[in-house]
Amino acid sequence: MTKKKKLAYIFLSITLFILLLVLVIPIGINMYLNANAEKIVGNMITRTNDFGGHEVDFGHIKFNYNFRGTFLELGDVTIKPGESIPEDKIKFDLTAENAYLTGFSWTSFLLNNSITLDSAYLENLSVTSLTPPMEDLEMTDEEEDDEEFGDNYDKISIERIRFNRLSYYNIDSGNDSVRMSIKDLSLAANFFQLTKEDLKSDKALFSVDMLEGYMDEAAYHFNEYRNVVYARDLSFNSQDRHLLIAGVELDNKLERYEYINQYEHETDWMELEQGEIDIQGMEFHEFFEKGIIHAETIKAKDLVISIFRDKRKPEDPTNRPEMVHDIIRDIPIPTFIHKLELENGEISYDERPDNQAPRAGSVFFKGVNATISNITNMDEMLAKNNEMDLQAEGLLMGEGAIDLNVTFFLEDENGRFNMNGMIGQMPLPSINKMLGPGTRIAIDEGTLNSLQFNIVANDYEGTGDVEMRYQNLKIKILDSDYEKNQNIFRRAGAFLANTFVVRNDNPDSGGTMVKGDVYTKRDQTKFIFNYWWELLLSGMMSTMSGETEAEMREAERED
Repeated sequence: MTKKKKLAYIFLSITLFILLLVLVIPIGINMYLNANAEKIVGNMITRTNDFGGHEVDFGHIKFNYNFRGTFLELGDVTIKPGESIPEDKIKFDLTAENAYLTGFSWTSFLLNNSITLDSAYLENLSVTSLTPPMEDLEMTDEEEDDEEFGDNYDKISIERIRFNRLSYYNIDSGNDSVRMSIKDLSLAANFFQLTKEDLKSDKALFSVDMLEGYMDEAAYHFNEYRNVVYARDLSFNSQDRHLLIAGVELDNKLERYEYINQYEHETDWMELEQGEIDIQGMEFHEFFEKGIIHAETIKAKDLVISIFRDKRKPEDPTNRPEMVHDIIRDIPIPTFIHKLELENGEISYDERPDNQAPRAGSVFFKGVNATISNITNMDEMLAKNNEMDLQAEGLLMGEGAIDLNVTFFLEDENGRFNMNGMIGQMPLPSINKMLGPGTRIAIDEGTLNSLQFNIVANDYEGTGDVEMRYQNLKIKILDSDYEKNQNIFRRAGAFLANTFVVRNDNPDSGGTMVKGDVYTKRDQTKFIFNYWWELLLSGMMSTMSGETEAEMREAERED
């Protein structure tokens, strides 16, 4: 054999050997993987802390290995909790019709304790988690790692994810009630990554390059399952920085008096009957990776809000509603919203007085449009601008046009705010639904031409002035039995009943215009809206009676 032929023979032999390896090794590996597929994949799942102690079953499972990666096809997957799982541990019940995984890296799995995939496609996935009550779950979160069932992966990386119809239910193991649910979520994500550090972090969730999808409905039950908030027809796109909730609802599962009677003290029954939430310029990456809510604009459209309170219940002397600056500061996660817009809202407040009136008093606003700018609790944002502005307009009792401007000084220790605005022309008998049941007075005649106000206040007291122009005011006293310290409407009635002279016109026939003083101390057991009304009411009373700020301060000291 010539030297040239011998070299050719050696080269051919090596080539055939390599080809044999390339062909035979994958075949051998595939035979091994498919013969042990259920055990291999089952162990991959149950070795983690969340699924430790669970039982896994597959309707069918198929491996296809080559040197570029592994393809895995799963069908009719079920994961159920085993009997060994203690009662205080989270349990999962999962079913998936189909799952297709490509590009699985054995190197990452074996050497780096990580899951790396080119793509993952799952369809008709349903997950139910059974968790202890929240207070017990919080205690469990603080337990030591040595009580965990397994060890989580250091990292899970998936280049492309597609979910088609995912549903999720969280059930309270204490009472078998659904705490949270997600129905028919479909999504696509690119370059998804979840690390062990993310799982331990109280801020980060995961990182993702692109995320978009649609969800039919999400629901969250709270307040011992008396209330539920729904988000329907939800769509999102991280590249467009847009999230839309076409239907939002806050449902009170109990009727007004049934709900109120479950509490010892006064409380509000509230419902949000309908509305749309449109979030534009949302920074998804900041939320997922840092736990920050950052959005350019949130538009709340066509909200219909109803509130009811029964004054026959005793007040809670320990109740201390926070001022606006405290509410913003105490938002549990870093927040920066450039602008919140309310469009075409309706708000109604009904109050059952603590007297023998046959019906509740009512005040409502229609056509409410409002803008709140610079909502933030982040130090770096407050250093640039620590003022939050509210501008609002609407129709009081569907008739009197209201313009309101409020500036909140978010870093002021005493919660200082400036408030000014006006109420336009309206017939005064229109407010009898608000006054009558609680105050036992009624306005027979009169026209409010305009009411302008300018007020400076804080957590303790407020002052300012009111210019109230009205004519032909005639008041009828329905009931002279006024008890001490009831509600603000009733105190107004008591004031009018005991005032000898109430101006029927302002300005009067001689053209004399009286401007009212504003003064009131804040009742710290009541929320900010009550405080606003008390401030405005003091100026209206001062206009009709001539009482000055000094006299109101003196009366307050005597009380």
